[in-house]
Amino acid sequence: MPTMKLRTRVSRRTAVALATLSVVATVAGAAPSAASAVSDSSSVTPHAAVQTQSPHSAATAPNLRVKAANGVTYQYRRFGNPSAGSVPLIFLQHYRGTLDNWDPKLIDTIAAKREVILVDNVGVGGSTGTTPSTIQQMSLDAIDFIDALKLPRYDVFGFSLGGQVAQEVALRRPWQVRRVVLAGTGPQGGVDQRASDPKVLGSVLADNPGPADLLFLFFKNTASSQAAGTEFLQRLGQRTTDHDAPASLQTRDAQLTAMSEWGIPDKSKLVRLNALFQPTLVADGDSDILMPPKNSRLLAKHLPNAQLSIYPNAGHGFLFQYAAKFGAEVNTFLDH
Repeated sequence: MPTMKLRTRVSRRTAVALATLSVVATVAGAAPSAASAVSDSSSVTPHAAVQTQSPHSAATAPNLRVKAANGVTYQYRRFGNPSAGSVPLIFLQHYRGTLDNWDPKLIDTIAAKREVILVDNVGVGGSTGTTPSTIQQMSLDAIDFIDALKLPRYDVFGFSLGGQVAQEVALRRPWQVRRVVLAGTGPQGGVDQRASDPKVLGSVLADNPGPADLLFLFFKNTASSQAAGTEFLQRLGQRTTDHDAPASLQTRDAQLTAMSEWGIPDKSKLVRLNALFQPTLVADGDSDILMPPKNSRLLAKHLPNAQLSIYPNAGHGFLFQYAAKFGAEVNTFLDH
């Protein structure tokens, strides 16, 4: 496994956040820390009023909370610059990822053109409840959150595990979901979604994965990709207050079970994609060792209205390596 020293110090809080980064059908991360409690537990979004200009960025947007009909209090961040005719973009996070794991450069690039909503699903980070062990229930939980915000129309962006949930949301709410972005993910019943390589497992099963593990898992073993990975790690430290809580071990185990079931090869499941008719942007890195890009190609093949982007010299974290470029591509896609 390649090793690489970071030139700038990575804080302990950032390291804990990094430990939650997405892996496909595998486990990573350290135990949660009670010290990482939500700092603004009483905030609730004013749903009826949407700001036309938000002063916030991914590094400064406050943690907000809303209680849904399912009894869960969801933690989320809502900011950006909505334009005439645009709809909010809901971000669905990766395995063990929380609000703090979104790349500020990617999110701010997208938020410059539209309103964005980042959310912790049930039992994740600062949201209450118990994380379910199926993608289907996770999608129902995501819909409960969206209903609590009273959003009649929206786009969805799903990364890795979040991309699996996003597919189900789009299938279940076709009259609400306008467009879909699927990054580094795959269809139910796809191929090679359950990692077994000993080197990969050696890093993702570590109790306390460090920067070197994450550079190995998310970025290609080339000088330029690894350098981009180092810059990404540094950007995660931009948020200095109002941090999210880390994902718990219960979340880890439940999400692992959900992804493992989703990844059981089954060609009969691919026919479901024919019903996801919304325009969809499918993207991945050409060297993704966690979610092989052949799954993105399967999505593009079976979705009736999809466009495919494979980023060169990049792994699972292609959207971090090409944060500004992919953010601009997402905006262009959503604007059409």
